[in-house]
Amino acid sequence: MKKKSLIIVAILLVLALIGVFAFLQARKQPIERVSKEYITNQSIQPKVSTSESSSSTFSSKEAKVEVSSETKALVSQFLMTDVTYDLTVKSILARSETLSKIMTKDAYEQMKIQSTTESLVAMTNKWLTTKQVDTSSGDVQLVSQKYQSANVTPSAQEPNRFYVELNYDETPVTTKETQSKTQLLWVSVTDNKVSDVEIITTK
Repeated sequence: MKKKSLIIVAILLVLALIGVFAFLQARKQPIERVSKEYITNQSIQPKVSTSESSSSTFSSKEAKVEVSSETKALVSQFLMTDVTYDLTVKSILARSETLSKIMTKDAYEQMKIQSTTESLVAMTNKWLTTKQVDTSSGDVQLVSQKYQSANVTPSAQEPNRFYVELNYDETPVTTKETQSKTQLLWVSVTDNKVSDVEIITTK
């Protein structure tokens, strides 16, 4: 009887050790994973920082030009989201998800958000696994970006069209040297969504 009890105790100890080993192995798996299923199916609900979006300054030379608070918030959110992401899958997908909600379908496709997102995810995955930069994605560069500020001027001739001077930082993954960028663009809003983006220059 005593021998049987010892055997049972030994079996339970072995099972417990197997369970602990499996748990530790699971925790060692990489946090960042890229897969086709994740890219296409994972839904991310990003949060927009109110303090950052409020740093967009709206000015008008024409005193009669009035802009609703909703439109101001929308333009600010778009500008901040467009040039803010880290080189992680979660951050890149969060940017794409937010932009898809605040832009019209045509504007989203015009800016090639989906294809840019897929290229960035693939390039980021390769960098994380091999520390090599994939240069086959054309104009898409492996850089992180961070919004700094924006000066937004409403058009006196066209309602809900805005001239923007957008300031942000850009950091290449290979050098880690942050560069300040300024982009000049026109942003149009229709039915509380960004409906057109015309980039004039980036320097």
